[in-house]
Amino acid sequence: MFVKNKKKNNTKNESGMERTQGFFSRYFSPGSQSAQRLYIFIITLGLLVAILSYVYAPDIGIELGSASPRTVKANKGIEFEDFQKTVEDRNSNEAEVEDIYTYDLEVLNGEEGTLYQIRYFYILTSVVQKKEDKTIEEKIDYLTNLFGNEYPESIVTAALSLQVDQINILLERTQYIAREIMKEEIKPTELDFAKSKATSLAETDADISIVNVPIVTAALQKNIRPTAVFNPTGTEKAREEARLNTQLHMVTIVEGQTIVFEGEIVNENDILILTQLGLLQRDFNWSLFLYIFFICTVTVFLFGFYLFRFERSIFNNTKKVIINALLVVIFTALIKALTILSSIHLNFWNYLFPIITVSLISTILFNSRIGIMLTLILGLFAGIATDFDFSIAIAYVLGGMLSTYMVSKVSQRSEVMRAGFISSLVLAFLFLTVNLIGGEFRTIALYTIMGVLNGIISAILAIGLLPFIESAFNVVTAMGLLELSHTDQPLLKRLLIAAPGTYNHSLLVGHLSESAAKAIGADSLLVKVAALYHDLGKLKRPEYFYENQGDIENVHDKLNPSMSRNIIANHIKDGMEVAKQNKIPRRVLNIISQHHGNSLITYFYEKQKGKTSKENGDIDGLKGHFRYPAKKPQSKEAAILMLADSTEAAVRSIEKITPKKIEQMVNDIVEDRINDGQLSQAEITLREIEQVKNSLIDGLISIYHSRITYSDSRKTPDTEDLTIIASSDYY
Repeated sequence: MFVKNKKKNNTKNESGMERTQGFFSRYFSPGSQSAQRLYIFIITLGLLVAILSYVYAPDIGIELGSASPRTVKANKGIEFEDFQKTVEDRNSNEAEVEDIYTYDLEVLNGEEGTLYQIRYFYILTSVVQKKEDKTIEEKIDYLTNLFGNEYPESIVTAALSLQVDQINILLERTQYIAREIMKEEIKPTELDFAKSKATSLAETDADISIVNVPIVTAALQKNIRPTAVFNPTGTEKAREEARLNTQLHMVTIVEGQTIVFEGEIVNENDILILTQLGLLQRDFNWSLFLYIFFICTVTVFLFGFYLFRFERSIFNNTKKVIINALLVVIFTALIKALTILSSIHLNFWNYLFPIITVSLISTILFNSRIGIMLTLILGLFAGIATDFDFSIAIAYVLGGMLSTYMVSKVSQRSEVMRAGFISSLVLAFLFLTVNLIGGEFRTIALYTIMGVLNGIISAILAIGLLPFIESAFNVVTAMGLLELSHTDQPLLKRLLIAAPGTYNHSLLVGHLSESAAKAIGADSLLVKVAALYHDLGKLKRPEYFYENQGDIENVHDKLNPSMSRNIIANHIKDGMEVAKQNKIPRRVLNIISQHHGNSLITYFYEKQKGKTSKENGDIDGLKGHFRYPAKKPQSKEAAILMLADSTEAAVRSIEKITPKKIEQMVNDIVEDRINDGQLSQAEITLREIEQVKNSLIDGLISIYHSRITYSDSRKTPDTEDLTIIASSDYY
């Protein structure tokens, strides 16, 4: 039992170790695709974060309180808030807010209000005046005491001497004057002024005699009170609004403006401006670093996910993934370098970011979707690099997206230049729009011109870099294919001299293939180039192939069929070697290697089959021996080339060519390839095959108008033998 448990534990441990090793080999082994993508992600992310986080501030020798060793001018136009000045402005505006008062009618009309106190003065005077048991002196003392000694004795004496009707008149007029004075707000600070108005109003009142003016004046001055009551809540609210409504203290610096002259004492304001311009050394900004790290991580991850989800052919190709990573890293570094130049020189360097170059290159190398994605990424990084000036970044993104549209189907370098020029005009307009508000005419004109230069320079860079990328990473573009299709290529010239029949055959097949590819929307330029180079292997032994023999004796008549088969079949391998030596692109090589598939070399198979039958030999496996040792066509382009090559060779062998014979021959060849399963692995439908067949029939009818003759040493085929002859690359 112990041994069994020990074996089980050992088995579990071994299984766990295998799983661990499998995990590490999958995600960390350099040979694993997942590990390669992970390493590319980490390296790309690290480089991008390092580039965008790097802050270059030149040492200009400026110190607070010291004389400036040089005259320093603004390297760019900026506008920023002076926070300290803003706080000072807010405090000043708050201090200027006056206290808020509320008008209180109770002060005048209330139970203890002014009118009541005036009435009380006169009524009490009238009551005391009627006391007959007191002498006048006693009445004066008594009334003075009742008023709390607030009125002078002379006023009290004068009031006691009034008649009843006079008291009533003075009561009415005094209250009237009080209403006139107190109908407006009277602040505590304005009380003396309000009381001073009592004398003048009393003196001008016709119902008040000059003798009684002092009585009225005393009653008024004693009882007039402030009608405006301090409102602390309203006052605080007004002060808060004053703070909130205070304009930010913005400092505007124009590019080229002198900040400090040589020998001038540097003050705090100068330091603030130079710091905002990025001309002073600053401590490492960790918050900015973390922000950049987060943005770069999300951006690179999303781009990788996009490739994985929607561009699997690119994601599965390590070279193409590296190209995308290098484009982002290198051009982000260029953008950062130009922003550094802007920080120490002039701001116009920010208008020379070569983002359109990446838009053009990525679209030509891959497709417009990748071009747009990389344009968006670099536009985002440009905004970060320019201290988050995303207005210029948006201009670059719009210009780059337009350029991707312009070169989405480009096939000539002149079209790239044309796309760059049109993009430059759009970029110039966008730069004009960005700087139109608040900019000076000189700078607006300069930046508009920079937009034109940017597009032209970007197109030139794209044209110059594309051949280097094609060569370094062995990728093919439409322009590279177009160059290969020119008949002045050294390899095609060599084919023309050494194997003129094959050269002519390749030209015809190229024409037929191109037309057929256009009919079904395949890559017509790719299949044309593949057709031009598909028979390079015949350069090794051109005389062994029918189209190059002319009137010479047929060399295959002296060879056994198996030997002839080897020579014919090897032209694919020989052609691949020649093509690789001459750096023909991989996409073209794949089609060349598949243009015969594993079809049967029928002519020599039938010839050997006849001998085997006569000798009563075993013919099992004979058919497999006489097949081409190659893959079946894997793409539409390879399938088109196979059909064009076979049908052109077959029609060339027809005696007394007629359109009907051509149509019959093409139908037979296509049907034979379908029945043999040669098109089963190509992504081509039966409908597309029918369209290709019709295109080939039309093309062959327009090409052939006479019959190719044969020498007496060769068999002239009957119509029923045409398919057998056409199936052999010998013809």
